[in-house]
Amino acid sequence: MHRVCGALLLSAGAAACQADDPDNSCGIPTSELSLVATAVDNGPTLRAEVDFTTVRASGELSIALCDEDKLIIAGEEPQRVDRPDRVIYSYTSEVTSSPTVEFEFVRDGEDSVTFSITMPPAFEVTAPQPDTEISRSAELLLEWLPPNPGGSMRIALAEEIGNGVCLETLVEAHNYKDLSGVDIEDDGNWKIPAATIDSGARDKCDATYRFARLASAEYPAALHAGGYLEGRVERAVAFSSVP
Repeated sequence: MHRVCGALLLSAGAAACQADDPDNSCGIPTSELSLVATAVDNGPTLRAEVDFTTVRASGELSIALCDEDKLIIAGEEPQRVDRPDRVIYSYTSEVTSSPTVEFEFVRDGEDSVTFSITMPPAFEVTAPQPDTEISRSAELLLEWLPPNPGGSMRIALAEEIGNGVCLETLVEAHNYKDLSGVDIEDDGNWKIPAATIDSGARDKCDATYRFARLASAEYPAALHAGGYLEGRVERAVAFSSVP
C-alpha cells in the first residue's frame, strides 16, 4: 500500500519517497493534513504516538511522511510503525517530571508546526490491591490518590475472555465494559454497588479495572481540522471476580 515508503523508519538515512505516491505527505499542503497525537503515562513509561491523515474524494486517508517531512517528539525522531489500518509515529521514554510533551512538524520551505500536550496529574490506585479476589455480591470501593477536584476519571473493565465474555455489567450508570468506560467525578473514590456486575454461569473471572485521567490540548491552527491532541494518565489493577 505504501510502496517504497512502507518499510522505512523516519530517519535521516531513509530513502526519499516519491512525490507522486498518493499514500505519503509529499506535495500535500500543510493545511490539508490533519493529525491525532496522544501521550500516555502508564506508570513506568511515557508513550507518544502521532498519525497523519488527509482527505480524498473517497474519504479520509492515512498517510506516511515522506523523507522531506520530519516529525520530532520530545527532541527525538520517532519510529515509524505500519499497522493494518494506518501508519503511526511512536516515541517511548521513561516517565519524567516534565508535565509537557513537545512536538514539531518540520517541512522544507515552510514554517515548522509546533504543539504540545500537557499531561494531566499523575495518580496511583490505592484500592483494590492488585491480584486479589473481589466479590460481586459485595459493594466495592475504588480509591486513588491524589484526587483532581473538578476533573473526571474514566473507569473501564476489561477481562481475559478465553472462550467468551465472562463478566456483564447490568446497570447503565456502571457500564464499565462500554467501549469508552464510565466517566465519573475525580474525587478520589467511587463505589460500585453489590450485584452490579454479573458472571452468568461462571464463578471466577480474571479481569482488570482500568483508570484513565484525560486532558485535551490546543490543536494547531495550521493543520486541517478534524484531528485532536490528548494526554492520558492510565493505571490498571488486575483482580479475580468471584461470587
